[in-house]
Amino acid sequence: MTDDFENQDWVKFGVTAALTRQYSTDERQFMDELATMLENAMPGEVELKKHGGLFSKKTLQAVSATLEDFRYTLEDPGYGPLRATRTKIVRGIALKTEEMTISDWLDAFGEALENRMRVSSAAREALSRLVDPLG
Repeated sequence: MTDDFENQDWVKFGVTAALTRQYSTDERQFMDELATMLENAMPGEVELKKHGGLFSKKTLQAVSATLEDFRYTLEDPGYGPLRATRTKIVRGIALKTEEMTISDWLDAFGEALENRMRVSSAAREALSRLVDPLG
């Protein structure tokens, strides 16, 4: 079931390019939107880490998603640029975590997400709302 996947305008544009475009607009807003999209596309497979107290607004500190053999994590250290890591997972065990530039992380994550979208209509629909270049 392809649902004309390859013919959708945002797919032609490229998942990685679309994610990069969204990231460059406002990186912290991108992280919130990415977290929402991933929760909708892959319920139960996304881990969100929030911080904030009883009397303060809870804010997103990190979002992690496991795609293929890697866990991709985007973290807000509270100042400066976001921190991006990729962890190799084998049989549920984290073997190696590497810190990546945002650009490299977006490339790797975008490719893994695109592969996931080929088999998941829920992932396709959720991502299309985030990255549709015409929207």
